Parts: sequence; structure tokens; C-alpha cells
Amino acid sequence: MRTLLLATSLVLAGLAATPASAQRSGPATAPKAATQAPVATTPAQSNGAALSPDAREAVKVVNDFMGALASGQLENARQLMTPDAAVIANGHVLGNRDSYINGAAKGDATALASVQRELLRRDVKAGPNVGWVLSEKRLSAPGAAKDAPGEVVTETMLLAKTAQGWKITHIHWSGRHS
Repeated sequence: MRTLLLATSLVLAGLAATPASAQRSGPATAPKAATQAPVATTPAQSNGAALSPDAREAVKVVNDFMGALASGQLENARQLMTPDAAVIANGHVLGNRDSYINGAAKGDATALASVQRELLRRDVKAGPNVGWVLSEKRLSAPGAAKDAPGEVVTETMLLAKTAQGWKITHIHWSGRHS
């Protein structure tokens, strides 16, 4: 139970930071609390460099995964991961895709629906078959001031190009109070 609660708070922090532009590309049934003003309108790395087509596709998968998770559409989130994807939060291994989606993801989805998410930083690198998306996000209470205390989540997602397109193979979330 302790692991699930820790993982939920970390995942919530990471998930909740998905930019609104990415959330709009997800299902139309996302809860109102999961939307916010867009952080950026075009995908770019924190250093301002334009993304390659492979990197754009990888970012879309990450954004779609987080949008599905935040809106409670866990089966959609599951389809964006490989079956053997490893999920880790704050030093706790949550398991593979199915054990995460069937367990801790339910609490993460509930928590993400009740927080405001802000993308602070994102770095992306992708080649023809492998890529990674590193994001730093701030989670806070809805309507909180920008400088209000919250949780900053660092999220690393590794992706592989499969016959079905880009899929998440590894997720690691860690958080700290801001």
C-alpha cells in the first residue's frame, strides 16, 4: 500500500504536468481539471531546437499516454506501452505494463484529474528505432499561484519503434516538493 501511495503521488506529479496542447490531442472526455493554458504550441526541446520527425512522434506518444492516464482511459494508455515496459516511481518498481495499469495507474489517474499540470522543461532525442523524452513538470492545486508550493516531477520515458509504431518501454518518475 505504501508503494502504491508513493507511486501515485509521483506519477500524479509527472502526469499532471502534461501541457494542454498535448491533452487536447487526447480523448475529448478529459476532465475539466486536466486542462490548462498551453505551455507551448510547437514541440521543441528546452534549448529551443526543433525536433526531428522521429522525436515529434515520440513526444506525441508520451503526451497521448499522459492524456489517457489523466482522463482515466487506462486501456488507451496500455496500448501505448510495450507489454514488458518497466514502470518505476521514487525508487519503487511498480512492475510491467499490465501490473501498473491494473494497479497503481488507477490511483494516478484519480490524482491527476484533480491537479494543475505545468511543463517546466523537456528534452527529447530520437533516432529511427529508439528515443527518450525527459520532462520536468510541476503539479499544484487547481487555481494555485505560479509560485505556490507544489510537487515537481521528473519523468523519463524510453521508447522503441515497433511494427505498431512508437511504444513506451520504460517510465521513471521521481518527485520533490517545490
